[in-house]
Amino acid sequence: MGTIGDAVDAWYRYYAGYSSAFVEHALEELAGAEDLVLDPWNGTGTTTVVAASRNVAAVGFDVNPALVVVARARLLGMGAWASIGPLGQDVVSHAARVDLDEDPLLFWFTPMAAGSLRGVQQSVERLLVDPGSASRPPYQGASGMSTLAAFFYTVLFRTVRVLIAPRAGTNPTWWKQVAEADRLDPSPETIVNQFQASAAELAAGLHRDNYVGGVDVQARLGDSRDLPLEARTVGGVITSPPYCTRIDYGVATRPELAILGAGERDLKELRDQMVGTPTMTGKRGTAEQWGATATAFLDGVAAHASKASAGYYTNYFRQYYAGMWDSLAELHRVMKEGAPAVLVVQDNYYKDLHNDTAKILGEMAIALGFDRAERHDFPVIRNRASMNPRTRQYRNKASAVESILVLR
Repeated sequence: MGTIGDAVDAWYRYYAGYSSAFVEHALEELAGAEDLVLDPWNGTGTTTVVAASRNVAAVGFDVNPALVVVARARLLGMGAWASIGPLGQDVVSHAARVDLDEDPLLFWFTPMAAGSLRGVQQSVERLLVDPGSASRPPYQGASGMSTLAAFFYTVLFRTVRVLIAPRAGTNPTWWKQVAEADRLDPSPETIVNQFQASAAELAAGLHRDNYVGGVDVQARLGDSRDLPLEARTVGGVITSPPYCTRIDYGVATRPELAILGAGERDLKELRDQMVGTPTMTGKRGTAEQWGATATAFLDGVAAHASKASAGYYTNYFRQYYAGMWDSLAELHRVMKEGAPAVLVVQDNYYKDLHNDTAKILGEMAIALGFDRAERHDFPVIRNRASMNPRTRQYRNKASAVESILVLR
C-alpha cells in the first residue's frame, strides 16, 4: 500500500490525520473505488478532498460538526476562489460587535473581544448562510452549509486558534479555561487583521492542483456505527479510526465548536457520541465476540495492579472496542462484496501491556464476515507515550506502531 510516512495533511492543522499522498496512493490501488469511496471518520476531509480532485465520487461522515465544516470548506470549487477576497471584505465591513452575557468564546476572551468575534461570525451567517439565522447557533447546521460559508467559518476557526495560542497548554488535545483576569482582549482591529490574514493563508493553500469540483463528493454529519447508506453501495473505504489512546477529540476542537455556538452541554453530548471518547457512556459490548487478542488484553488490564485498572481503564478499553465492533459491522454492511477497506490504526500500551489495535480490529473484521485482514506496519517515533516520561517505569519502548489494515 505504500508509506504513510509523509507529512500529515495540514491545510487546517488538527491532531489527527494522514497525508494527501497516502490517500492518492490508496485511491490508485483500490479496486471498485470508481463507484463510491467512504470515510466514516472523515475528520478535516483529506479523503474527500483528494477523491474530489481525482474525480472519484466519495462521502465522508463525522460526528463532530466543526470537522464537517472544515471538510466542506476544502471542497470549495475553483470557480469561487476569486470571490474570497471581496467576500472577506464584505464580512468584516458588515460585522458589528455583539453584547454578550454568556458565550462559549468567554472561555478565552473578554466580553468585548468575544463580542467582536461573535459579530464576525454573525456577519458570515447573514451573508453566506441565512439572514434570519444569524442570531442562532450554527452548531447543528454543518451538513447543510455551503462550501463557501464553510470556508469562511474555517477562516474564523483559524483566527480564533491564532488568537488563543498564548493560552494553549502543552497538550494539543486539551484546553483549560482561562481565569477571568487572564482572558485575552484583542482589539477589533487585531481580530479583523487576523481574519483577513487567515483568509489569505487558507485561500492560498486550498488545493495543490486544478480542482473543478464536478464530481459528487459530500462531507456530512454521521455516526460510523449507524451510517445513512444503503447496503452494498460502497466500492472502497479509506479512513483512520480514532486511536485508542484516550484522546478527547471533542475537547480538542473546543475553539471551533465555540465559534459554532456549542455550549458545555453540547460539548458533553458530542464527547459521549464519539468512538474512543474518554468519558464513560456505559457501553461495554460483548468482549467474547471480539477475538482472543482483545480478550487477553482486557483480562490483563482488569488484573493489573495499578490504580483504576479494573474500573475506569478496563471500561474505557471495552467501550472503545464496542464502538469499533459496531463500526466495522456497519462497514461490512455498506461495502460491496470484495471491496477493500483501508484503515490507518495505531497501537499503544497500557502500562506494560501491549494493545495491538491492528490485530484486534483484524480479528473483529474476520468475525464480522470479512474474508481477510492484511496489515503493514510502520514505526512512529514521536507519539503521546514517547512524550510521557512515566512510561519508562513500565517498559523501555515508548514508540508506537502505525499500521495500514486492509480488510476485504
